[in-house]
Amino acid sequence: MASSGFLEPEEADRLAAELRAKGVSVSVTGGYQGARRRVVTAHPEQLPTAGPALTALYAPGLSDPQELRTALRRHGLEAEEIGDLLKYQGGLGAVVSQRAKGAALSLRALGGLELHWQEVALSRLGSGSEKRWQVVVPALRLDTLGAKAFGVSRAYFSKGIAGGKVSINGQSAHKASTVSAGDEVFAEGLGRFRLLSVAGETRRGNLKVELLVER
Repeated sequence: MASSGFLEPEEADRLAAELRAKGVSVSVTGGYQGARRRVVTAHPEQLPTAGPALTALYAPGLSDPQELRTALRRHGLEAEEIGDLLKYQGGLGAVVSQRAKGAALSLRALGGLELHWQEVALSRLGSGSEKRWQVVVPALRLDTLGAKAFGVSRAYFSKGIAGGKVSINGQSAHKASTVSAGDEVFAEGLGRFRLLSVAGETRRGNLKVELLVER
């Protein structure tokens, strides 16, 4: 089993897609549903939930995620050891690798504020969800699948594509992009989905596809 550090969405999607294309079993996690920065783990097929040891820390009173990230980096944590930093109960929550937990806890002050770290359950940081479902689409166009996956209009999703906010396997998407089985799609502000399979055609010639959607 081998894991990357925390990666940005495009990097994680690109690596996961490359490994799957080579027949490698892959798990991807950021510690909670809907995480932006995630860790990619290659593992034996018999370990479907394999992944790294992650922890969530909470510091009351903080409000600037970038300021905290900079402080953690200056305090000795590597970029790949720091996952998402997000607002949580009047402060900030930080997802870090288990090996970086001690170093993070030793950061005792920031911007004149004394830090009182608390460890919290990873599941409490986000309100995201993961859903596996089958939808019917006329074609494997990215705009069509994206609209179905996130429950928005094609016009709205197309604006995101035009604005450079959508990627397929870590590569910027364009208006005419199509999606193949196994592809990872990330849409800034909406979430991500993976096309698991094309199950067949309906009587009218539409396609039945299975999606794994994370928001």
